[in-house]
Amino acid sequence: MIILEGVSKVYHGSVYALRDVSLHIKRGECCFLRGPSGAGKTTLLKLMYALEYPTSGQIFIQDRDITGMDFLNIQAIRRHTGFVFQDFKLIDDWSVYDNAAVILEILGKTSAYIRGRVWKMLKWVGLQHRVYERAGDLSGGERQRLALVRSIIHDPDILLADEPVGSLDDDMGRYIMNMFYRLHKKGMTMIVASHREDPVMDFARVIHLDRGRILAE
Repeated sequence: MIILEGVSKVYHGSVYALRDVSLHIKRGECCFLRGPSGAGKTTLLKLMYALEYPTSGQIFIQDRDITGMDFLNIQAIRRHTGFVFQDFKLIDDWSVYDNAAVILEILGKTSAYIRGRVWKMLKWVGLQHRVYERAGDLSGGERQRLALVRSIIHDPDILLADEPVGSLDDDMGRYIMNMFYRLHKKGMTMIVASHREDPVMDFARVIHLDRGRILAE
């Protein structure tokens, strides 16, 4: 489903964020990216989502070469991909409902479908009682749950997550990772960058990065 062949990413002409990375991820796999800060985990996720392009090498998502792909085709790929950003990327002045609904609105879903889907997903993460409150008024754990809802509300085939529990306490971190585990069991392909140990890793493929290289699996 996701293939990287000889991928390197260089910043400022000489700083390697990734160096000659080759990686094959099968449909339905759950993968954890591990490594210290600066290992290249975030860069790898951004390349998979085409937020950035590789300096060299090729990236295939669902058998399509996204290297240098134009914006419209990238948007078509993203219809099947969700991304949980490390800093959430919520719009604080919008309501919880509007933050959750925006992807479905962009995709042109009907108002009735959006209402039903948003309510179902907010109930799943325990946020239905805050549906009309400002996203900026949520706690850190609530913001993370809302970010997860927004990333999967369109039922993507692939979920990318950048340190989704990095700023949460242990209890909330376990709660969020349990949600990821449930999504994986439903067949979603997942690539999660995380520096924290978690029992979910016992069921996952763990890929260790350091200084832009894959050291071990």
